[in-house]
Amino acid sequence: MIRLFLIPILALLPLLTVNANDNDAVKKQINSIKKNNVVYLYGEATAETEEEARGLAEEILYQSINEWIAQKKKMQNSRNIVIKDQNELTTTMTLPRGNMFRAFVYVKKSDIIPANNTVVLENTAVAEPKSLGGAEEVNTLPEVVKLVAACTEYSDMVAYIKQYKAKGVIENYGRYASLDNPDNYYLAIYNTAGKVVAVLSPGEDRINVVTKKPDGIVNYSGCGAIGFNLK
Repeated sequence: MIRLFLIPILALLPLLTVNANDNDAVKKQINSIKKNNVVYLYGEATAETEEEARGLAEEILYQSINEWIAQKKKMQNSRNIVIKDQNELTTTMTLPRGNMFRAFVYVKKSDIIPANNTVVLENTAVAEPKSLGGAEEVNTLPEVVKLVAACTEYSDMVAYIKQYKAKGVIENYGRYASLDNPDNYYLAIYNTAGKVVAVLSPGEDRINVVTKKPDGIVNYSGCGAIGFNLK
């Protein structure tokens, strides 16, 4: 699996965040970027909070980057990929039940570079995730997994994960792109509308914890995922 790195602000170019009051102008800019797929890769999502919308959009962007890299022979042999500059645009939509936030994140393809000589230091303060996989695990689901699997909204799913992390039940969690070894984690899959569509067991051969049938992330193209593992 190719690992993506977003270079820290002081290292290269700064992270550009644009909070727009002029939604029409920003929408026009977004549409212009989306049409120019020769130059840009992007991800976009809508949610009730800016943070949720940004997280969803970033997950989709990273998936697009991985898919693009897979088509580039020069990058396929590089274990690490550096994203020099990630840009963001945010718009607000006023609806009868409250405001919704639309996050649009994008990068120039020219700012995605192989980094074969990159040195990555292991954080020894973080415990190695425990591997919990296989169909036998699905038949005796822990409470937190059952609660996450019952969620339909991204915000509720994240709230349970944070709650059980604070309780010490969950050892570690993060977006799929940030996981060192995704096979060691349960995956909560969500779509661009912020709806939870599946929860998969850990392991190379994953099981859908609701349907009890074999399943995998390849069946959820365009979706994002939060991984979490238990102590």
